[in-house]
Amino acid sequence: MKMVKKILFTIAVVAFLAGSVQAVDPGKYQQKFDAMWPYEYIYVAVCDDIKVFMDVGYYVQMEKCGDYKIKLKQVECSTIGRDNVKDFPCYYDCETIKIRANFEAKLGGKVTSLFSWFNAADKTKVVYGDCGAGCIPDILTGDGKWYEKKVCVQAWDVQIWNAGEKQGQNEAHVGWLAVTVKPTQ
Repeated sequence: MKMVKKILFTIAVVAFLAGSVQAVDPGKYQQKFDAMWPYEYIYVAVCDDIKVFMDVGYYVQMEKCGDYKIKLKQVECSTIGRDNVKDFPCYYDCETIKIRANFEAKLGGKVTSLFSWFNAADKTKVVYGDCGAGCIPDILTGDGKWYEKKVCVQAWDVQIWNAGEKQGQNEAHVGWLAVTVKPTQ
């Protein structure tokens, strides 16, 4: 009985070794032998075929965000598509921004006011102006390159008579412009 156990054990070991030798594919895997190690141990690649994936996500960047400034100037209301009597007084200004993204995006914007007399919630509009031949002013190409876009703010029915201590100032800070983006699809 002992002899049968030894024979079975020997057959199992031989079968195991034969299976492990067949499993090695020299085209995909490397083996390192003791005779090839230099005097100092170094890292040796044993597998260089593992795929690496990444969730890229959406990326938008605006250059020098805090350096831009919109300085609203009084204009005839008809120049911004408003009624010269009902919507008076009207204001308008633009700034050219530099922006890029890794996806096609539609540009938008929102103006928030610091004072109740500058009613940004109901009486302002953010529009994008001319950006050169062949481009759509409010669409940002998703190729990662920098683009110049002209962002404009329109304001109407501004109650400047309620401006208080701001009256007479050449450059009164009255609100903030937030440039917004969303995917086109």
